[in-house]
Amino acid sequence: MAEELQKVHLFYDDINKIKVLEENVLKDTEDLRDTCKEYENKVQNFEKIISSLLDLIKDLGDNVENKKMAAIGAMNLLKSIAKDKESEQLKLQAEINDKTSLLEQIDSEYDTLQILEATQMETIEYLTQLR
Repeated sequence: MAEELQKVHLFYDDINKIKVLEENVLKDTEDLRDTCKEYENKVQNFEKIISSLLDLIKDLGDNVENKKMAAIGAMNLLKSIAKDKESEQLKLQAEINDKTSLLEQIDSEYDTLQILEATQMETIEYLTQLR
């Protein structure tokens, strides 16, 4: 009778219950199910690790971007300071040139006034001798 049941793919188990699968196929199926569950757990753990790694990389990328923006800001500030310094230097040089020009003009006037004074002193001396 067991052979007739096996022909239609029905089997007895250890406690004489009728099963659709053979005992070794059932065991293989259960082993496969357990292996699949282990694999699924490993995939979920891997997914968690990858997710945390991606979060870490994103945080690092954001940090790098912030540092980059701060560095660009600092460079722009330094360029601005350098331009302000150059502008101030040009302004001071122009002022020095103006003052030098004014000094030369005043020196020339002084020389002219000294000559005029000397001429007037000679005239005064000449006139005082005539009296």
